[in-house]
Amino acid sequence: MHKKRIAFAGLVAVAAMGFTACASGGNAADGGKTTIVWNMWAGDTASEQKLKDQMAVAQKLVGDDITIELQTAPWADYFTKLNTNMASGKVACVTGMNGQRLAGYTEVFDELTDDDLATMGISRDAYNPGALSVMENSGKLYGLPYDTAAMLLFYNADLFAKAGAPVPTNDWTIDDFEKAASEITAKAGAKGFAVSVDEFQWLSLPMAETGLQPVDDSGALDLTNPSFVEAATRYGDLVTKLGVSDAVPSASDSAWTTTQFENGKAAMIIEGTWMASTLTGPDLGFSAGAVRIPRGGEGAYGVALGSGYGIAANCENKDAALKVLGALSSPDVQSVIAQQGGYPAQLASQPEFFTSLPDATRDNLTQAFTAAFEGAVSQRVTDQWTQVATAMPNELVSVYTGQATMSSVLDGLEQRFGK
Repeated sequence: MHKKRIAFAGLVAVAAMGFTACASGGNAADGGKTTIVWNMWAGDTASEQKLKDQMAVAQKLVGDDITIELQTAPWADYFTKLNTNMASGKVACVTGMNGQRLAGYTEVFDELTDDDLATMGISRDAYNPGALSVMENSGKLYGLPYDTAAMLLFYNADLFAKAGAPVPTNDWTIDDFEKAASEITAKAGAKGFAVSVDEFQWLSLPMAETGLQPVDDSGALDLTNPSFVEAATRYGDLVTKLGVSDAVPSASDSAWTTTQFENGKAAMIIEGTWMASTLTGPDLGFSAGAVRIPRGGEGAYGVALGSGYGIAANCENKDAALKVLGALSSPDVQSVIAQQGGYPAQLASQPEFFTSLPDATRDNLTQAFTAAFEGAVSQRVTDQWTQVATAMPNELVSVYTGQATMSSVLDGLEQRFGK
């Protein structure tokens, strides 16, 4: 689930998109065969090849009477294209959806009933308790997750050694994190941390410190909760007061945080488990590892995230779409995802993910993943969460540059999207 911030541009011209509305509309009968279009995001050739490898396994499972046709778009364009397909009533029969965005797109999908699950041969027991919640809204299931994810703190062990600081552990507190970030900034010739403008990349520390999410138990936006504001202000202070991070130069530079880490300019960043292989890989040129998000005063706190696939409400051949969705959600495809470095949503396939990790990082990442998912709670969003997340980056840049306070920014977002 490698994702970056969306440019939520609304409905734009089809010509700018490169999707063919006809193909994305679903299926077509041809000589007794049916084509089911599968829309998914993929930012580069390697990502698209991973999907093609998954599709090849699913294709064998559905048989020759159904042809699966994959269409992709980069994450930054995906939802814009989806909006256009929605406007034309031609959403692809099997459509990928990020769990944090689902609340704004429930009209796109058919609810998946227990009968549908039985038709697909999928059991709810195949998933962790609560794992299906990333594809649920108001108690209705709109898709099946292909992965499950949490946020991790990634670190450059070489910079820690240069500063003489102990590397992070899964028991670290936020005070430990700040102390190490300051030591590295002072002694290692690099910043101790790189702040982010992406939603859960920056929200994770304030959530860990308070045990609160920006959406409360009732489903209302809660950005101005005094405890949350105080913790979020502490996050912004990493730039403006402690100086352990540079300011993100532009809201549009969504890759800035990972670039800082990969170039050795920042010793720590917060990213999702979907980046684990990349951010601990041998190509970095330094030793890297990961741990769970540091604990705050309320103890360890983490949020389970994820993405999945649903069946479009406009799909004209739901039976064929169910077969394709069932195949894409099968243990066989979950196994492929694990071997590709994704953390599968289904319990039985998760051990294969750890087995497939390189020897050099297997123990570290196994412990980090285990700690991160231990007690992880479901993420909460509002119907307007996509708009909130889209507005955040510009506002956060103004905090990092000292042009606005975190309190005023959170209050402004609450006023705009909290009704």
